[in-house]
Amino acid sequence: MNYTKNKKTQDIIAPKRHYEHILWKLSKILRFRFWFLATRTDARLLSYIYLLATCFLAVMSLGIAARFCSVNLIFPSLGPTIFMQFYAPSSPMSSPRNTIVGHLIGCLVGLGFYWLTIKAGGVPGTISMKNVAILGAAVGTCGTIMGITGLLHPPAASTTLLIVFGYLGSPVNILAFSLSAIFISFEAWLVHKAAGIKFPLWAPEKKDLGPQLQTKLGHLDLSRKTRDLSVEEIAARLASRQGIK
Repeated sequence: MNYTKNKKTQDIIAPKRHYEHILWKLSKILRFRFWFLATRTDARLLSYIYLLATCFLAVMSLGIAARFCSVNLIFPSLGPTIFMQFYAPSSPMSSPRNTIVGHLIGCLVGLGFYWLTIKAGGVPGTISMKNVAILGAAVGTCGTIMGITGLLHPPAASTTLLIVFGYLGSPVNILAFSLSAIFISFEAWLVHKAAGIKFPLWAPEKKDLGPQLQTKLGHLDLSRKTRDLSVEEIAARLASRQGIK
């Protein structure tokens, strides 16, 4: 592609050939990508605008798909999922793997405790001491499984609550919810890819560091080995009865 320069301004002038002129115009679209705009404007303000636009786009696309398929695809626990994927795309918790498998864990745990509620003679969606105990056990089980497997996705805990309460008891709704989680993750990948923002297609690029705890004696990082710990961290481990190897 041949370019000419204006000797007075030294600015690049668009090529005169027809096809080169079209390519020149199309190349300007790249200037609207996040990575380019972030170098020329307030990055913090730009991130908020990006968050507003992408969350709006995600919910609208789900709504349009739901209207087209005549099936509900918008669920409450997908709201925080959408927020996480567009606000913190580099977080392992926002990755498609953690999102999809995390919600799957939430669904399976929710179904198990929903069945337990029925077997215990409870009525899903009502507030009784028996139901409250089951709800607490369900959320605790979901969180523990995610913690052990490293498939952390906080909104999945709300998926568990929704199912135990009976809001997603229908197999059709659970299937629609799973498809929505996949759809949102794929859409987030497409949008971030177009914007020039790193977002994994499946697994996160970096491993989650696990629980990050702050005690009165100092910061406690359970993912680090003893030889890497400071004196304050060793003291915090001893105080909290964490193993020292």
